[in-house]
Amino acid sequence: MRKKGLSVALAALMTASFCLAGCGNEDSESSSGGVSTGGNETSQESSTQTESSEEGEQELEPVTIQLWIGGPGKQKDSDKVWEAFNEKLQEYVPNTTVEITCMTTAEYKEKYPQMLASEEAVDLTWIASWVTGSNQLIQDGNLMALDELVDQYGQGIKAELGDDILDMHRYPADNKLYYLISWQGLYSNVRAFKIPTELAQLAGDTWLEDTQKVVTKWWNDYSSTDDLQAVFDQLDIYFAALKENDRLYSGLTQATFGAWLYPNRLSSESSLQMYNVGVPHMDNSFTVIDTIQSDYYRVYAQNMADFYKKGYIRSDIASLEKNTLSFIKGGEYTPNTSVIDVHNALTDNTAEMYSATAGVDISLIQIENEGYLSRGDATAMAIPYCADEPERAMMVLNALYTEPELYQLLIYGFEGEHYTDNGDGTITTDYGAQGTSDSSYGLWKWTVGTCKNSLVTQADVAGYYEELQEKEKDAIISSFVNFTFDDSNVTDVIASLKAIDGEYKSMIDNGYMGDEWEATLDKWIAERKAAGVDRLIAELQNQINAYVEENHITSWISSEN
Repeated sequence: MRKKGLSVALAALMTASFCLAGCGNEDSESSSGGVSTGGNETSQESSTQTESSEEGEQELEPVTIQLWIGGPGKQKDSDKVWEAFNEKLQEYVPNTTVEITCMTTAEYKEKYPQMLASEEAVDLTWIASWVTGSNQLIQDGNLMALDELVDQYGQGIKAELGDDILDMHRYPADNKLYYLISWQGLYSNVRAFKIPTELAQLAGDTWLEDTQKVVTKWWNDYSSTDDLQAVFDQLDIYFAALKENDRLYSGLTQATFGAWLYPNRLSSESSLQMYNVGVPHMDNSFTVIDTIQSDYYRVYAQNMADFYKKGYIRSDIASLEKNTLSFIKGGEYTPNTSVIDVHNALTDNTAEMYSATAGVDISLIQIENEGYLSRGDATAMAIPYCADEPERAMMVLNALYTEPELYQLLIYGFEGEHYTDNGDGTITTDYGAQGTSDSSYGLWKWTVGTCKNSLVTQADVAGYYEELQEKEKDAIISSFVNFTFDDSNVTDVIASLKAIDGEYKSMIDNGYMGDEWEATLDKWIAERKAAGVDRLIAELQNQINAYVEENHITSWISSEN
């Protein structure tokens, strides 16, 4: 059985690490026989490195590594693009071949634990909190600690992310790094309603402004459930106007509000919530509750049932396959077009970006006005404990962070074949925001490396990631950004709650229980109680209390702001 830690080969490679990290010509970061570590690596930091270069570069032995990544799955031109990628890779990590396996997220979620259980020698993998989890992988010893690997072969990554961001993602129990975020911006939790402007006008000349006022009051200055009801009253005006004008189309998409409206009013800091248990938004008493039992959630449930009865939610919503309905794209309204969405609005040009994708002018109703500096574990790269070549895997990842042309080849494929260079700093692809299974080629840019190296497609807005970088500098920092819940004492409760919530949540989110909504909600609450939700509340509360005491926390917002 492989040891869950660094391979013994690391010790030998570390002996030669100065040469590997620093070899090359003075005028360039790499040469045909050396290794580029990218970024701001210091090839002249020590005389040891200079002497190594003078004595001749130590060549890397030929190695093949396995890379797993989530995305659209294997596409028609995957093999020839990946062959070209490996040829290009020789400029930065010689004698290295990467065998790439790209899977849909559903397939990835199924096969990742199988790979770990069988100790398959996969060297570099995408992980995501919403697909593979992250903390549990660490707790189970399934990921290698990366600190020594980053120090030796990931200096470019360190330069790109910075020590503060790396430290922010250390596992609190041992203060080690187990994954490296695939940077897509850490400025987050700035939600907004997305509304086609032409449809909003049907609700009245001042509807957008009036709705913005009640939304601002509801989320930022909440005093009672009346504030949430006022939001639904405004939405009722909108949907009724669309229905009257025969422009309702598919109304609300599946669970849009359930996922993004925060109907449980839990913190936007994800570390303080799980399975509908957590600390309410901006509650400086840090009191953990079961939000399904709250008056606030009851108002949400009643309104969703009312919207269903009024026809704002499709009558066949319960039987529709996931993602059947979608927000407007390409300017075309269809019977499956939803007329409202909720998503992040992170930058000043977000409305322009959404308008470009939708093909019609989009107005935003802002929910949060300021964003948080959040953890990036929604998408990251890690090295499993069973990897055969962790050192080379880190070299390859370092190159993907620091060499834009290499990253762009992997993500976009060939210019002139898979995308068109428009000559103005933008490109046009044959797909929308990201590659699909039927695209000739195109991976998801946010799964590996950094989106700072991405190209500007027809679905993007120039300067978007540069603006995110700037906003990160002044983002709100939660006092709990590094809090991690240890659920080992309540795994049985969590397993039960996951099953129970899976049965009931869509009934409430989509409103299709109609007049039976309250009986359904009460039954849901009773089953959660029987499953031991109070044990989960107590366990989370105890850990939060200990964290508050240890870190002298008195406010939701960190004193660093």
